[in-house]
Amino acid sequence: MWREIAVSFKLKSPLHIGYMPFKGSVISPTRYYVPGRNLWGAMTKRITEQLCKNTTADDYKKIGTVGKDNFRFSYFYVYDGINIYFPRYTEQGLKYGNISRSEFEHRFIGSQISTAIDSTGTAKNESLHEIEFINNKFKDTNGNMKDVRIMGCVWIKENAEIGDKKVIISDKAEILIDGFNVIGELILGGESKYGFGHVLFDPSGSVKFPIETVKAEECKIKINDNYIIAHLKYDKTIKFKGDIELLTGRGYYDPKISGGETSNKPGSAISKPEFYFSPGTYIDSGTTTYVVNWDGTLIRI
Repeated sequence: MWREIAVSFKLKSPLHIGYMPFKGSVISPTRYYVPGRNLWGAMTKRITEQLCKNTTADDYKKIGTVGKDNFRFSYFYVYDGINIYFPRYTEQGLKYGNISRSEFEHRFIGSQISTAIDSTGTAKNESLHEIEFINNKFKDTNGNMKDVRIMGCVWIKENAEIGDKKVIISDKAEILIDGFNVIGELILGGESKYGFGHVLFDPSGSVKFPIETVKAEECKIKINDNYIIAHLKYDKTIKFKGDIELLTGRGYYDPKISGGETSNKPGSAISKPEFYFSPGTYIDSGTTTYVVNWDGTLIRI
């Protein structure tokens, strides 16, 4: 059995969630949401560094594997304190919440241009680069500056433990291990060397996701409409309206391969790219029940 809690984070700095690396472009686009895998990785890092001294790659792998068994993460979406901006592929094109993609970008997305400088003090040839990000501030309809948040769900397995430490859920939806809030402060996504990705647990946020948790041994959910809220493995037999993309990830090891090699260098292990339906895709199917994977992706049942 799994317990569902709604979780909100306030963006202390801009947030960059990258796509699969590709060459030939000076722009690094950001996703407009945070995949569950990023939450799993960030929480694994925080728990490992709290519980282990002189951490090694094997420590991260051990804690990460236990985390896969005891936690599930939805994708997290931009939240303005009132609305959650889920993507939707509609007859009017791609929307986020009830606004167009262009309006969403104008309100929440920014970019930063950088270039490398050589010893003469001039820009290095072909070093110009633009990084796109989710801004940590936005202007509301009255022109007031407000904090940007991200909202999602976390599921915790009944009687979950990390090592010999029991996982406790507080009344504020904090996830406590030995009294330590493991989601109190996280670093998500890329470009952390520029200060990006710093998020703070925000107990003030509480908006219900359009899902219903099903009581079962596996983490199962029912989606209240046919728009998927995470990546779903591509199936050519499924009729859909939306998009398909290659999905992969980086880490100390590939979590999809049991017993796979572990590297001491973070991000050196890249999982095999596979095709998925993108979040917001309309699935023309009779079923709206899915299993939530450790990385937030969905399995249709």
